[in-house]
Amino acid sequence: MQAVSNPSLPQATPDHWNNLLWALRSPDITQNAALPWLPESRRQRLHDYFSTAGSRKYLRPLLLQSIEANTSRRLGIYFENLFAFAFEYHPDYALIARNLPLRNQGKTMGELDFVVHHLPDDTVEHWELAVKFYLQVGDLWVGPGLKDRLDIKLSHTCDHQLPIIHNPTAHAQLQAEGIHIQRQWTLMPGRLFHTLPPASQQLQATATSAGDYWWANLTTFLTTFAGTQWHWHQLPKPCWLAPLGSSQGTPEQALTAGAMGDHSDEIRTLLQARGPICVAASDHSGELSRGFLVPDDWYSRACQGAHLPPSGA
Repeated sequence: MQAVSNPSLPQATPDHWNNLLWALRSPDITQNAALPWLPESRRQRLHDYFSTAGSRKYLRPLLLQSIEANTSRRLGIYFENLFAFAFEYHPDYALIARNLPLRNQGKTMGELDFVVHHLPDDTVEHWELAVKFYLQVGDLWVGPGLKDRLDIKLSHTCDHQLPIIHNPTAHAQLQAEGIHIQRQWTLMPGRLFHTLPPASQQLQATATSAGDYWWANLTTFLTTFAGTQWHWHQLPKPCWLAPLGSSQGTPEQALTAGAMGDHSDEIRTLLQARGPICVAASDHSGELSRGFLVPDDWYSRACQGAHLPPSGA
């Protein structure tokens, strides 16, 4: 699961157990949609079981084995693997199916992310999961790779992924397989990254609060954080979930914004070659700030893809 790296921007190391806890407890990226969001009490119960010292001691080695056995580099699959692990070991659940394809005359109409048996109330549930990271472009939220938008994702979940179980062909297949879905849930944790204003419009950079995330081109980033002594890491995708802990990267292994400026040509080349990269600053207490560095033309391409007029951001 290693991302393409650049020697001028060292990488942080993922903490898979903290990612599991984050996945189970993190709030949905939005609830501004008529979707069956998993109740807070259910999230809390999932999280509480795995947050005990006993669970960590016994189950953490098993989680690491599970993650290492999977060769996919896709963040969505990694996220689903965390939930598959949770369903396997949490006493409230029995996993019935994962990525269950629903077909019509050999053609796949869609897949159900998870079908689980919720044992406390003896109910079979269909869960649709996604972990999403979007950057602000005007009034829209766009994926860093420009292939995804929050409004489109919400509509697809509402109009296709959930109703598909009521399609007569899909319903007949589920019945034939002995699967009688009684309830559906949606989870969509993630982060929204706001535009980082030019330094002339900012107060002095300070440690960000929870939920305060940004995106910027390299010039704006270097100008904004030049006065800090924060040390920055590149985050491979498995590090996009939980905040960095104090052990996930020491200052000696990272670079200040000033030092990154000395490697600006290399970093720009990296951005042009692979697109936006996620970075974070941390110290002995943990994470201080997180954002996406984007190529200089990213915003104009995002506006073009969303059919918005560029506003000079």
